[in-house]
Amino acid sequence: MAPIRWFSGRGVGVVALAAVIAGCAAAPTNEPARVMKEGDFKMLSGHWTGKSDVQGELSAEIEGVINEDGSFWIADRRPNATQAPGMMKIVDGGVQYDAAKSQGKMTFHESSTGWTWNWQGVTKEGGRRVSNQLTKSK
Repeated sequence: MAPIRWFSGRGVGVVALAAVIAGCAAAPTNEPARVMKEGDFKMLSGHWTGKSDVQGELSAEIEGVINEDGSFWIADRRPNATQAPGMMKIVDGGVQYDAAKSQGKMTFHESSTGWTWNWQGVTKEGGRRVSNQLTKSK
């Protein structure tokens, strides 16, 4: 019986290791934030998906669209969700945003396969933390 237990434990270890490796491959990259310059919104324009994390609320699946002029919208990924518009502007190589319900800073991170769009802001009502993260494939 001892060899069976040893094999079972080893099998669990192999499965656990594979899960950790797969999880790391799926995690967002730790690439540095892009230093933004005029014209970059054109490169980043298009459809993005991700999740919203607003302090005191349940996390929600969201989608968004960035336009070439820096305007954007986000909405919950559910039927009949209302689009919340906003505007980004480049300031000293970073991005500041003003949206319908929050304002703050954004960063864009590039990997070999896609982009990550991170938000760090506060709600206009109540001053709650906003940490949205969306991704887009290249």
